[in-house]
Amino acid sequence: MPDYAAPVFEDKTRTWRDVGDGTLAEVIAAAGITTNPTATFTRPSDTTAYASGDLVANSTTAGSVVPMTFTVGRVSGGSFMLRRCKLATSSTSTTSASFRLHLFRSAPATVTNGDNGAFSVSGVADYIGAFDITVDRAFTDGAAGVGLPVVGTEMSVKLASGTTIRGLLEARAAYTPTSAGTFTVTLDDLQD
Repeated sequence: MPDYAAPVFEDKTRTWRDVGDGTLAEVIAAAGITTNPTATFTRPSDTTAYASGDLVANSTTAGSVVPMTFTVGRVSGGSFMLRRCKLATSSTSTTSASFRLHLFRSAPATVTNGDNGAFSVSGVADYIGAFDITVDRAFTDGAAGVGLPVVGTEMSVKLASGTTIRGLLEARAAYTPTSAGTFTVTLDDLQD
């Protein structure tokens, strides 16, 4: 049985608040859940250096490029904030390892080029924003870096439906990759 003398109380399953006029209202709190959605892809088996502005992807064929998928929403059509992201590579090299992660509400309809071609995609209506990431920490089993949004301190996003967003990676310097190297992106996601 709730304690009606207290301004806020719980009855084992729900929280109630006295609204001041003798009535009670159930307290519904925002979730405020932090998650770390991750996506990984393996690039083609070559070591051709990227130029700044090149797409870093899973295939050299434009029609076979698969954008990364991140489950960021707690509920379909939910909202969330992206605060930072981490990029890890299977290569231990940090030389010219500068990248930009572009995020979209849905997969771009057109990806003009494949891996190591100029970054050229459609999807301005679904574009969320970008993170700049410098991979500057070398480990014995790879390298990693953490980046922030290009504009602002976080990205506040409300999806029209679904719980996922898509991402594509762009080289921002003349990075020489490892053949068939992996790229793993992890987002810091605060869900509604």
